[in-house]
Amino acid sequence: MLKQSILKTTDLQIGYTSKKKQLSIASNIDIEINEPKLICLVGKNGIGKSTLLRTLSKVQQKLGGEIDIRNKNLELYSSNDLSKVMSLVLTEKLPDSNLTVFELIALGRQPYTNWIGSLSQTDIDKVKESMQLTNIEDLENKKYYELSDGQLQKVLISRALAQDTDIIILDEPTAHLDVQHKMETFVLLKKMVDELGKTIIISTHEIHLAIQSANELWLMIDDEIISGNPQDLIKDKSIEKIFSSDKIEFDSEKQQFTLK
Repeated sequence: MLKQSILKTTDLQIGYTSKKKQLSIASNIDIEINEPKLICLVGKNGIGKSTLLRTLSKVQQKLGGEIDIRNKNLELYSSNDLSKVMSLVLTEKLPDSNLTVFELIALGRQPYTNWIGSLSQTDIDKVKESMQLTNIEDLENKKYYELSDGQLQKVLISRALAQDTDIIILDEPTAHLDVQHKMETFVLLKKMVDELGKTIIISTHEIHLAIQSANELWLMIDDEIISGNPQDLIKDKSIEKIFSSDKIEFDSEKQQFTLK
């Protein structure tokens, strides 16, 4: 019987195409996820982390290679079918609207609603459940523009939960949060993996939190990705390759980068 992987790439090449020219950012990417995990994608600014996540979620076209979700080629998924197995939280600013928190989270149920978009009791239950899991029930009737950055991030994660997918991809979910909310977000994501069996892939600059929380790190370095258990990547010094500088170094005891 064929083993079903959650996500697999084969010889994947990512980048941009413009005026019939290709700009390759990374190639020969071979990664595979076979069980629910919290995976943190780390690398310096501009290395292509967002491009990789957007390519894995079909927001952006790959330049070459293959992406399989549940042993099915990504290209064979319709938008609606893909939205039932993968949800996405990007860094783009939300468009202006008067949506309440409940209404914004309920948008995660769109793949399942009928043609007029009305919510069934199952949809409402999923929204309520996702709010409970993220501990934001008290925000239900607030307008989303009234929220703090930390509250809004929880709401967006709650929307992804309401979408009820096996895979959740988040691009820099803690970028504008203070230390407390950064830590709370990582705790929440780990809980979603451990208790709900989700596979969560996030890009982050919070390397120390990634090391503490992640089941697996993807280190994006120039034209390659090195994946593995955080402690293994520290031991073999792969993690030191993220930043090549004579001013900083990785302290294996503190498990973070420090000034020399």
